[in-house]
Parts: sequence; structure tokens; C-alpha cells
Amino acid sequence: MNTVADLMTTDLITLRENDSLAKAKALMHEKNIRNIPIINDEGECVGMLTQREYLRHAFHLVSQFGTQHISKKEQQTPIANAMNKDILTISPETELSMAAEFFIENKYGCLPVIQNDKLVGILTPVDFVKLALKMLNEST
Repeated sequence: MNTVADLMTTDLITLRENDSLAKAKALMHEKNIRNIPIINDEGECVGMLTQREYLRHAFHLVSQFGTQHISKKEQQTPIANAMNKDILTISPETELSMAAEFFIENKYGCLPVIQNDKLVGILTPVDFVKLALKMLNEST
């Protein structure tokens, strides 16, 4: 295992900018995930909705409309209103050591993996923990 391609998750769960915050919330809960790449019709990653950004926007909706209207407002609010459009990406050919250093030095929970302008995977710190566990199990 040397490159991001060797470790990245390729079974991707994605949404579109026009999907609702309610749909994103349900998907995060159902799949037990904290990061959802947002893609366009061409498969390009146009943003990322993290659990933190979802919560930030949900708190904003509660402060504006109250808790009794949050479900309705989440259904009416497109992900585009809450997602982070200024995202860092990585390529499949990037050395794993470089990606690991990035996660150590920065507070990112996910890096979209882009090849030929298309989303091909994601890499998270949990992927590195799984790798470490696998290596520990193999050494015993």
C-alpha cells in the first residue's frame, strides 16, 4: 500500500446540490457517515456536506424558524445552501504518507479523491485506522 488509490473508499454515497438537507440527514443517520460528497451530473465533486456543516445550518434554521418547523425547513432547504464549496481534493496517485501527514496537520474529516475531474473515491482518517488495525493483526 503506497498510494491513496490503495486505501480510498470507492463505494461512494453521494448527493446532488438540489437534494434536501432532510435527505442528507437521513442518509448520514442510515449509513452512519459524517461526510457526503456533492456531485453534479458529470460526476464532478462540487462540494462536501459534513456533519458539522449540516449541524451549523440546522442551528441557523432553528434560530430563524424555531424547533417546531425544523423538519419542514430541512425538506425545503437544498444542500447547496449548507455545503462547503471550497474543498481540498487529492489524487489517487498521491503517496499515502503525504495524505496521512495532511490529516495529522489539519482538522479535515474527508478528502475527495479526484481523477480526470471526476470523483473516484474518498479518503478519511478512519481509513488509516483500519489500515493500522489490519497491520497490527497481521503482525501477531
